[in-house]
Amino acid sequence: MVKKIISAIRNGTFFERVLGKIKLFFINRLKNIVTKNIDVNNNRIMFLTFQGDYTCNQKAICNELLSRNKNYELFWAVSKDNLKNKNNFPDGVKLIRKDSFEFYKIAASCKFFIENANNFCYLNINKKEEQILIQTWHGSMGFKKIDNGSVKNSNWVRQAVKMGELTDFCVVNSDFEIDVFRNSYWKKTPMLKYGHARNDCLFNKNNEFKVYSDKVKKMYNIDKDTKILLYAPTFRDNCTLESYKMDYDKLIKALEKRFGGKWCVLLRLHYKLKYANIPKKYFDKVINATSYPDMQELLCAVDIGITDYSSWMCDFVLTKKPGFLFTLDIEKYVDERGFYYPLDSSPFPVCKSNKELVNNILNFDENEYISDVEKFLERMGCFEDGKASSKIVDKIIKLCNKK
Repeated sequence: MVKKIISAIRNGTFFERVLGKIKLFFINRLKNIVTKNIDVNNNRIMFLTFQGDYTCNQKAICNELLSRNKNYELFWAVSKDNLKNKNNFPDGVKLIRKDSFEFYKIAASCKFFIENANNFCYLNINKKEEQILIQTWHGSMGFKKIDNGSVKNSNWVRQAVKMGELTDFCVVNSDFEIDVFRNSYWKKTPMLKYGHARNDCLFNKNNEFKVYSDKVKKMYNIDKDTKILLYAPTFRDNCTLESYKMDYDKLIKALEKRFGGKWCVLLRLHYKLKYANIPKKYFDKVINATSYPDMQELLCAVDIGITDYSSWMCDFVLTKKPGFLFTLDIEKYVDERGFYYPLDSSPFPVCKSNKELVNNILNFDENEYISDVEKFLERMGCFEDGKASSKIVDKIIKLCNKK
């Protein structure tokens, strides 16, 4: 610690940090004075997502609320940049800039906060006794451990611990997820066993697969008869692309040979890597879909998925479309982060090289895969049924009416 302080003084950053903390202290004091006497309005709901986009569980819950024609005021916390993207949000949703005094005044008046990460704590919102914080999280049945003994980012862990203390309800989709939450940050929080609202579309009850396939193909100028593979790896703490070295030429040839037809690849990097570039040699084969705001729409639109350790694959499994794991750095990742269960116990064929990935695709057995999917969902104790949005909104209405 002493060495870090000395180094910070030498680099000229020590006093900047001290001044920054003093400034933050007085801002928080002023914020508390301004918001302390603001009354809570039962009809006000604020949505918080780490992406800032109209996406994830929050989008599905918000859509359900809008469809009920109830008299709710719906607020969406966004960054300064997202204020420019008002067209991505439906009528009836008011955008509010994070960290502004207006934001904290609105937050002080909201009855509900619908959260998918640790935004509430990062933003240092003062929660009143009568306010209700619902945690939906952004992953499910995932591989990566999230407990404080596994995550190396100490600030993230501090915020997660605080979030666990403030959360009134957690929305979960499986017995497995309940165990994960209980053994991490939500040890006593009531669990709502509804499934995840963002996954309702994956049951294709309203023909979402075709609707979003048409939308994605139109957006990226993809021929209607072309099949789509989605490659969406998670991030690494060093935020580099070293672990994503995919041989797209061999991948596409294998897809054409095993599944037939013409194929293209959508690459969706983690939002922390949104400014990374695709190698020029793949410009005619790979489309950068990193900026596409809604992951669930992509899961509906694509025909096959590939990731490394990202939990979206455990949403995608509900579609029963083929999924593969491309894990070039698995040994290192296990040491640094760790998994809740071995990857090879999932339905998804695992590989450690481009050659193995090609072999897994060429030897893919659909009947065996579907059987493994059913066993996996049963083992996880999954209770998704495509009706989560409705159940969550019913709960919100019930809590609103509770005296």
